[in-house]
Amino acid sequence: MQATNFKLLSVVRPKQVHAGFTVLEAVIASAMLAMGLAGAMRFSVATLNASQGSRHVDVASGLAQDLTECWGVQTPACQRMFQTKDPLHPIATHPDLAFERTWQVLSIPIADMPPAHLQELRIVVTWQEDLQAMQIEWRHRRASTPLWVGR
Repeated sequence: MQATNFKLLSVVRPKQVHAGFTVLEAVIASAMLAMGLAGAMRFSVATLNASQGSRHVDVASGLAQDLTECWGVQTPACQRMFQTKDPLHPIATHPDLAFERTWQVLSIPIADMPPAHLQELRIVVTWQEDLQAMQIEWRHRRASTPLWVGR
């Protein structure tokens, strides 16, 4: 009796289960992963470039705002800012990146008012970014005290 039990056990075999991936499935999955990673890299590079461009615009805006504020204050330090047009290097990590400020003060004529009653300061800040010239323009107006004040 013991022999027959042994024969029955040896005849009954478990089904073979095929688990895992074939080589073709692994190649297709690897290709899809590579395409996804390449897309993520391109997106990261584009985001980094946009961030750097935004930083340059912020720096240029700050330079224009400094000049605008100095136009209203007229301290000796501010007057020196209006006497030089040298290129500025405000970003220490990029010494080759230069910003240039140019400005023009215009008198805007108004009827029955002195010629310099209303003035406009136009500031243009330019810089090079990826072999392309970039610029921002600021305009600021100020008026002198009206003639009727103090009468």
